[in-house]
Amino acid sequence: MKCMTLTVPAKKECILVMRMTAAGVCALHDLPVDVMEDLRTAIDESCELLLHQDYVAESLTLCCEAKKDGLYVTITAQKRTCQQCDDAADADIAKLIIGTLVKEVTLQQDESGVHGVVMALPAKA
Repeated sequence: MKCMTLTVPAKKECILVMRMTAAGVCALHDLPVDVMEDLRTAIDESCELLLHQDYVAESLTLCCEAKKDGLYVTITAQKRTCQQCDDAADADIAKLIIGTLVKEVTLQQDESGVHGVVMALPAKA
């Protein structure tokens, strides 16, 4: 499967669209409901992390790609402009939480903070 991509405005109310899209991708790949629910929760956590950094994102992009060893889901923040954030999310805590929900998690970051979250889910058993 090629990478299925969805871009939404970087607003809290748009996270639901990302969750529903990821659930649809899980259903297409016959992943169990508990894996689907874990991914939906991991997307919530990832978006909260990306929306609480020292930058303002214009949009968030979800990319889902099925490979032989599993489903890979990436969420990235686009068109970032720097700002001072008093309530920046703790990336280490977010990574621990997301890591309990998916097989693997990697944070993409630079001097302005985390700008991407890459997650891997196991292939269908």
